[in-house]
Amino acid sequence: MQATSEYRGNRAAPYEAFAFLYSRTMAEDFCGRALPAYRELLLHNAPAGSKILDVCCGSGQWAREFMHLGYQVTGLDASSTMIRLASETAPNARFLVADVRHFHFVNSFSGIISAFNSLAHAGSAEDLLLIFRNVRQALARDATFVFDLSMEEAYVSRWRGRFSSQVDGVTFTLEPSYDRTSRIAQNQISIAGRDDELVPATAFTIYQHCYSEDEIRNALRRAEFHQVESFDAEDGLGIAGERGRRFFRCR
Repeated sequence: MQATSEYRGNRAAPYEAFAFLYSRTMAEDFCGRALPAYRELLLHNAPAGSKILDVCCGSGQWAREFMHLGYQVTGLDASSTMIRLASETAPNARFLVADVRHFHFVNSFSGIISAFNSLAHAGSAEDLLLIFRNVRQALARDATFVFDLSMEEAYVSRWRGRFSSQVDGVTFTLEPSYDRTSRIAQNQISIAGRDDELVPATAFTIYQHCYSEDEIRNALRRAEFHQVESFDAEDGLGIAGERGRRFFRCR
């Protein structure tokens, strides 16, 4: 599920530039901090060597880590740029460009993940239900689906301010915001570019939808997940600075 985005800028597609920056910064950071939680929640009944599916796999950090643990990994993402980066990050994994509302596997995986708030890019509760139904169909018997999503507490407390970072001479700035009425979060991103023009200056906005735990659980029930647990990332799983992000484990 690719984020709905608005772009303005010149020449190269701006999301391609951000995919690289995202991979080198936020994706690596969150994977490093959240991997112990995903291992704890997912792998207790997925023997090494079995198949793991990464839904909205991004730039491949999770695939890399699970491959290192001895699993066979398939990753899905709507962004061809993310899939190209993922193939470089985890060259022995299998990656497919796919809209996760419409992928189709049957009883194929011993575990499925969707990490780093990826499912917040689903534009409606019905889209979320479509994804959950596809995941349910793809799971082997008694297998586990684990994902994390930010609750409103996290958006209200953290989606504000202005933050800048630099990677390989490219400076980018994020200005997150959250509207409580619409429950839509925006990340306004500007990339300063480089003098060599290999990375042009551009600006764009990526949107996320804040789902309540009740909405998430209702969609999971409709998708026939009958065992659902949830954990606060900071208070329940010990991931510092992530209060309000919830991890869901579904069977």
